[in-house]
Amino acid sequence: MDLKKLTGAAVAACIGLAALLPLQARAEAEGSVFQPRGENLMISPPAGWRMAFMDGDPSGDYVVDFLPANEAHDSWREGYMGIQRRSFPDSALVANITARNLTVAQVAITEVMQNAQRNCPGRFVPMKQKDSLTNGIPTSTSGGFCDRAGAAAPYGEGTVLAVYQGKERLFVVQFSWRPSTQNELNQYAFRITPARLQQFLDLMNAATLCGGPDEGACPK
Repeated sequence: MDLKKLTGAAVAACIGLAALLPLQARAEAEGSVFQPRGENLMISPPAGWRMAFMDGDPSGDYVVDFLPANEAHDSWREGYMGIQRRSFPDSALVANITARNLTVAQVAITEVMQNAQRNCPGRFVPMKQKDSLTNGIPTSTSGGFCDRAGAAAPYGEGTVLAVYQGKERLFVVQFSWRPSTQNELNQYAFRITPARLQQFLDLMNAATLCGGPDEGACPK
């Protein structure tokens, strides 16, 4: 993928979402639970996880977080799931990307992962980017592991991230995990078992769209 063909302004406009990705810990916060309107991404959290936070505009951008039942935002270890709905950049910039045989999802995931690597205070092990269709949705997936991620994650934090390009919105899904000790699962490059990582990928691969043009109504 040749991102050098895109202007800096085009990339920046596409990647307003990068600054909002909760790759680091944040304090427990109160939000507002609502039923999103318009195009939405249907994806299930892992069994037994609870909604921990939701905020945004029912008709616009929003974020919703899921955590295991016994975890909190400021101290989670086992896992974290974040879902965001984001607006598309300016139509002229989308046309600029499309003219170069790229998708907005491809540009977004590339920039997000470059930012993650730059912002990791330790060693960052990247995952290979995969560009595909998920139930007909253009999707780009990547991730990685940062071996030092601040006081809340002293033994590092891993993430697998997907950007889905809907017909009216962009959707970002993130799964993250944190080792509990220096040596936990250090035989794996991303400090997660292949079976656990595959569980997250299977959930991502089952995502579907609803509420948009020719997508069917979303369940209430």
